Amino acid sequence: MAKLIKGDSLTEKSNTVDGFKPATETEKYSYTSARVATPVYNRYKKANKPKVFGYYTDWSQYDGRLQGQDTPESRGRGYDLANVAPTAYDKIIFGFLGIVGDQGEKQSTINNAASLTGKVTNEPTFLDPWGDFQSYVNCNLETSGWDVDPKTVTESTTHGLLGGLRDLKAKAKAMGHELALSMSIGGWTMSNGFHEMAKTDASRKVFAAGVVKLFKQFPMFSEVDIDWEYPNNAGNGNPHGPEDGANYALLIKELKTQLDAAGRSDVKVSIASSAVVDVLGYSNVKALLDAGLYGINVMTYDFFGTPWAAELTHHTNLTPLREGSWSVEAVVDYLIAEGFPSDRINIGYAGYTRNARNAEIESFSPLKGTYNPGQGTTTGTFESGCTEWYDTIYNYLDLENQKGRNGFNVYTDEVANADFLFNPNSGVFMSLDTPRSVKLKGEYAARHNLGGLFTWTIDQDNGVLLNAAREGLGYEMENEVVDMAPFYFKGINATGEEDASTDEPVVPDEDPIDVEPVDDEPVDVEPEEDDTPVSGGGTWDAGTIYYGFDAGREGEIVTYNGHSYQAQWWSQGMQPDLNCGEGQPWKDLGAI
Repeated sequence: MAKLIKGDSLTEKSNTVDGFKPATETEKYSYTSARVATPVYNRYKKANKPKVFGYYTDWSQYDGRLQGQDTPESRGRGYDLANVAPTAYDKIIFGFLGIVGDQGEKQSTINNAASLTGKVTNEPTFLDPWGDFQSYVNCNLETSGWDVDPKTVTESTTHGLLGGLRDLKAKAKAMGHELALSMSIGGWTMSNGFHEMAKTDASRKVFAAGVVKLFKQFPMFSEVDIDWEYPNNAGNGNPHGPEDGANYALLIKELKTQLDAAGRSDVKVSIASSAVVDVLGYSNVKALLDAGLYGINVMTYDFFGTPWAAELTHHTNLTPLREGSWSVEAVVDYLIAEGFPSDRINIGYAGYTRNARNAEIESFSPLKGTYNPGQGTTTGTFESGCTEWYDTIYNYLDLENQKGRNGFNVYTDEVANADFLFNPNSGVFMSLDTPRSVKLKGEYAARHNLGGLFTWTIDQDNGVLLNAAREGLGYEMENEVVDMAPFYFKGINATGEEDASTDEPVVPDEDPIDVEPVDDEPVDVEPEEDDTPVSGGGTWDAGTIYYGFDAGREGEIVTYNGHSYQAQWWSQGMQPDLNCGEGQPWKDLGAI
């Protein structure tokens, strides 16, 4: 019986409705909830060693299935912050904030958020007032903050994920552990605004002043992470130019100057960077360091992805597959050669896979093969070609029996120091970090005196990868919840074991291992009834607050321009006909 996973009736219902079968599926999403994974956070002794931290996304709290909404667009991860042990991480980076004025794919989301939070062009803004300031389900809070004003919210009044993180930090301190909190601005879908904002002294000053305001609102934060993807590189189709590197340094300098003047000289400024040396070079890291940059979080993942990758390869390998190819080692060597202090360099491990279909493999080590993305999507959890960790151990990887699930086998590329899964029958390939490869990254970081390891994302892990990182860095056990030693195995090509593709399915344990609670009163997965007054209904009004299923109620229904619309989550001032559909706060119910 499996100890790391457990049944989740809502996930199983979705799979049945969709006809999702992991052994044969090549295109559909699994929509697996994080609820299938049992939290297994070991506690390790405090030590003067490299740190372990990670990003935590505000959207991971949602899953419409908890409120009876089982449609593809309403399904979500439903990750519960209550599962994260207060002593697990040294730092949690909240993601993400956008820059007002961004003209990219999140323009509407950023503009709507800015109208609610009172932010102006070039200022950073939180994006989800309900999820960040007001929600409670999966935030380890007992009640919603439905009446919290996004314009005047403070650290003491906030609910939502920010309230949950505030309380987690306090619990960590009570247990003798220092948990730092950081906020990340930008990211892949919200880097459009950096190029223009960083261009002038005036706009840089507005941005820096906006950051200072946020630190005054939420003094629990002690670091800001600038995630510009990427200077002098289009990234997600963003404006860019050769002046970006110099302007980046001026931006960091202005930010540090204003933080110091505001009495927050303690705040550390870090950046998230590409792990591709040719792209990273434009970031001007030496000048950033001189301007006051503290650390660099090198995103050592996404070296592979479908359908854009030219060849089948690894997405987060430690060492190069061949000379000149991308790897953790290659980018760290570059930064050290550039004079960047090793103890300010942090390397990433991935809580998700990068998948390919129609894969044919000629060699397992070193990996050599082909794939054909075909038309449409590649199987994943919630997005094409990406399977999240809890989904991986539920459907594809049986750590306890040291083999794959549902026709998948585990393989190890000993040249690239990377593991992957492959189903020879379905032709699905999955490149991933395993406990073995994460432990190797920890050993590498310790050996090279790096600053630490971080993960994308905390809300994809159940503690297994975190434990591997700690053990790789050399932390000693204080309280063991799960023995990690059996999970550090190599694939069948390295061990010489017989092909395991005909394995029997592993049944989730109905009585998982005892885990010490991380909270005396953990929040129930099922939302409590919320009897706070409901506003809205009738004809849509821009000044009225409307509540959706995320508030633990039925989504309010309004009429506008001859159509009926149902609220999917909290919103105000978001015109229904312009903000309906997948990922939007309104659902069009049709003409009246």
